[in-house]
Amino acid sequence: MTADPAGQQVSLGQEALWFLQRLAPASPAYNVAMAVRIRQAVDDAALRRAAAAVATRHELLRSHFVEQDGRPLRRTVETLPGLLEIRELPDASEEQLHAAARQAVARPFDLAEPGPVRLLLLRRAERDSVLLLAAHHAVTDGASQVLVLEDLLAAYQAESAGAGEPTWPALARPYQEYVSAERELLGSPRRAELADHWRTLCAGAPPALELPTDRPRPARKRFTGASWDFRLPEELARSLRPAAAAAGVTPFVLLFGAFQALLHRWTAQPDFLVGYAVSTRPERTMRNTVGYFVNTLPARADFAERELTFRRLLDRTAVQLRHGLAHRDLPLPLLPAELGLPHDPSRTPVFQSMFSLITATRFQPLLELLAPPDDAKPELVHHGLRLTGFDLPQQEGQFDLSAEVLQADGAVKVAFKYDTDLFDAATVGRMAGHYRLLLAAAVADPDLVVRRVPLVGPAERETLLALATAAW
Repeated sequence: MTADPAGQQVSLGQEALWFLQRLAPASPAYNVAMAVRIRQAVDDAALRRAAAAVATRHELLRSHFVEQDGRPLRRTVETLPGLLEIRELPDASEEQLHAAARQAVARPFDLAEPGPVRLLLLRRAERDSVLLLAAHHAVTDGASQVLVLEDLLAAYQAESAGAGEPTWPALARPYQEYVSAERELLGSPRRAELADHWRTLCAGAPPALELPTDRPRPARKRFTGASWDFRLPEELARSLRPAAAAAGVTPFVLLFGAFQALLHRWTAQPDFLVGYAVSTRPERTMRNTVGYFVNTLPARADFAERELTFRRLLDRTAVQLRHGLAHRDLPLPLLPAELGLPHDPSRTPVFQSMFSLITATRFQPLLELLAPPDDAKPELVHHGLRLTGFDLPQQEGQFDLSAEVLQADGAVKVAFKYDTDLFDAATVGRMAGHYRLLLAAAVADPDLVVRRVPLVGPAERETLLALATAAW
C-alpha cells in the first residue's frame, strides 16, 4: 500500500469536517452510514473482490488527510486491502443485530489513517445478513453512500456470476475538479456577490436559537447525540404532495415551514436563523462521482407578524429558498467570518437547528427500502439479491436539534436528531408530536394562524387533566 507523495487541496467543507474531527476525535457525529439486509446466501470471496473493486473505482474511499501549515491536504493510497469485515453472529436476536450495527457506525474514524470507510457484513444465518457501509462525511455524503452501495452490489453480481468487470457507468470527472472549481469561484468577483446576499439575509438576526433545554448548555460542544424516529400517519404522508401543490409550493417548503413553526412555538422567538441542507453536486458532470457535495444554508424565520398564517409562512420560505439556491456556492465554513460572528465553543456557528429532506424516486430503489409504509417490510430484488431495509441511526449530535426527512412513495420517515447534553428523549418526543400537529394543520388549512394551532393532542390533554385532578 503506497501513498501519493504530494497532497491535494480539499474543499472548504472537507476542511471544516477535518477541524471538527480534531476537536472531537471520539465523536461519530459525522459518520455517514447506510445498510441493507440480504435475505439469501452471500459468497464471501465474491463480496471481498467486489469491495476491492469499488475502492479502486472511487478515489476518495482510499483517502487520508495530512496537516501542512495548519491546514489539511488529501492524499490517496493505491489499494485498500481488508476493507470488508465479515462478522458471524449465529442466532443473534434482532436487538443484538441492531446493537452490533450501531456499534460499527459509532466507532470513530481517524482521518489521518488511509480509508475512512468501513464495510461490514453481519451474518446471523446463511440467508440473513446485514451489509453495512459507514464512512466519514469528509469523503462521502448521503448520495455518495447510495452510489457506493449500488456499485458494490453491481460488482458483487458480476463477481459471483464470473462475469468479470461490472457494467458500471463511466466516471466523467474526478472529485478534485470540484475542489478546483470551488477554489476558482472563491477567488473570483462572484464571492463578494455571494457574501453580500448572506450578509443581507442574516443582518440583525439573533445570535442563537434558544430552545428550552433539560440541562444547562456545556461550555464546549461535545457532539454527543441520539435520534427520535417516527413516521407520519399514512393519510398525512399521502396528503403532502397535493397540499403543497395547492399552496403553490414544494413538499420541501411545506415540511420545512412546519419545522420553523415548531421552533417558533417552542422558543417564542419571532426571529431566528435555521439551516437547511442542499446538494452542490454538478449533476450533469459528476452524477456518479463519490465525494462531499453538501452545503448548509441559513434561512431567516420571521414570525413578528402575530396573525401569520401558514400560507404566508410558506410563501416567504419558498422565496428565501429560491434565492438561497441561487447563492448556494458560498461554503458554510466561510459564513461566520463574513458575518463577523464571535467564536462560541458551546454552539454550532450561524444556526443551531437544521432541516434536510431526501426524496426517494423509482431510480433509487435502495432509498425506497428505508422508508416503507407503516408495518410494511418490502423486499427488493436488486442486482440479483433479495434485499430489505435496515434502519440505522447516524449523524447524531451535530446540532442542538435537526430534522431529517426521508420521503418515499406514500411514506414519510422523520428523524429528530438532538444533542443529548441538552435534551432528554421524552422532550424530543414531545417536539415530534407537536411537529406532526403543526404539519397536519398546515396541510388541512394553510390559512390557519400559526400561533393559534393547539399543540396539546388528545393523549397529552388527558395526561395533563389527570395530573391536574390528582394535584387538586
